[in-house]
Amino acid sequence: MLAVTVPSFWVADVIMGFWFIYFQYYWLPQLRPRHFLAYAGGLALAYASLDTWLRLTAHHALVSSLPALLLVGVEGAVLVRRNGRYFPAFISLTILAYLLIEFIDTVSLTATMLLTNVSFMASFPGSVVTLTFDSVLFTLILLATLSTQAPIENLVQSLLGRDAEYLFLALMSVMMLVFSLFEYALQALNWSVEALIFLMGISGVFMLGITLSTYILVQSHLQSEHTYAQLQDRRFHDQYEAELHRQISLVRKFQHDYQNMLLGLGGYLADHDYAGFQQLYVDIRSRWVTSNAADLTIDDLANIPKIGVRYEVYHQYLEARRLGVDMFVKTPEPLTLTMEALRQLARIVARTFPIVLPYAAQLQPAVVTLELIETQYDVHFRLTFPVGDDARVLTQHRLTSAQGNLDFSRVTRHLTLDTSTMLRVKLHWGQLEIVLPKNEQN
Repeated sequence: MLAVTVPSFWVADVIMGFWFIYFQYYWLPQLRPRHFLAYAGGLALAYASLDTWLRLTAHHALVSSLPALLLVGVEGAVLVRRNGRYFPAFISLTILAYLLIEFIDTVSLTATMLLTNVSFMASFPGSVVTLTFDSVLFTLILLATLSTQAPIENLVQSLLGRDAEYLFLALMSVMMLVFSLFEYALQALNWSVEALIFLMGISGVFMLGITLSTYILVQSHLQSEHTYAQLQDRRFHDQYEAELHRQISLVRKFQHDYQNMLLGLGGYLADHDYAGFQQLYVDIRSRWVTSNAADLTIDDLANIPKIGVRYEVYHQYLEARRLGVDMFVKTPEPLTLTMEALRQLARIVARTFPIVLPYAAQLQPAVVTLELIETQYDVHFRLTFPVGDDARVLTQHRLTSAQGNLDFSRVTRHLTLDTSTMLRVKLHWGQLEIVLPKNEQN
């Protein structure tokens, strides 16, 4: 930052510090603390005051970077205490925010210096003009990148805990190191228009490289998500077709048996052999097997998003019918969740039913009810199932009864979104409710 007077330096630090903190959380809104603007303003004031004091008392470049390290350290400590798994992604986006801030500030400094002179830049009015340019450019960037919030957020959440997350962090760290070396090398020289133009070009190249790399990463992620959705769609569609063909073959078999039944019954009636007619009718009834045809169809699950959840729910419905369990699905309103929330919800469905269905098949009535209810901030996964007379809840994840024990501790394990679990028993029914946030708030 080209500022000579103490007031201009302090004001520049406050403004740039605020924008830096804002961009840190721009693509991770679920990590924003309450009263975020006040939080960002308070940190910016503290950073500016410490940085200004060190500028007056210390002149070494490494000492001057201490306030920025303390700022990021405080934010990192708060983040680790609340959402530690986001720390690598947060550091990556912090580096991105820093390079973006430096690039825009260098552009403003260069433009103002070319239009005026060095002495004007050293004055307080010159700093105000530069910071005004910065704020306008930052606002335009916010408007231009508004559509990237959801893709970047989904990308970050999908990378949590994977090697790619640390690879992305390493790439950003190398870019940060190289850019810092260039910046400190130019600061060792006297500030000039040529030095600012060179720094602007270097930072521009870095921002272009980061933009292209992030774009390629996001597109690759979206393509893999699309491919996964297609494979899942095909897998469950094949299962649905197999079930449909099985039902058609049963209908054809029944048609053939039905004709033989009618012929047999008609023969007894023609011979007036009513005792034989009655015996054949009893034999037919005794051989009847209740069909397990799927009464629920994919079209009945229209309120559930097709990608991720709908076919998983229908798959569990077919499994329930195979085990002789009647399953009802209630989704009052259409679900409107992000890709990552849908993926988490699908995992909950896939992990819960294999635990509940064999247990419910032992009891009467063998009925389970799945409710998916969306509110403003979260979605409720609510599964109701029969339990024995002596059933009781041991912990929030475990239920015990004479028919067996149910342990739901692994259902929400390794999920990237924070969930809350409630397990209840009332009379002959048990209920598992898992609340999945749509947008995490701290």
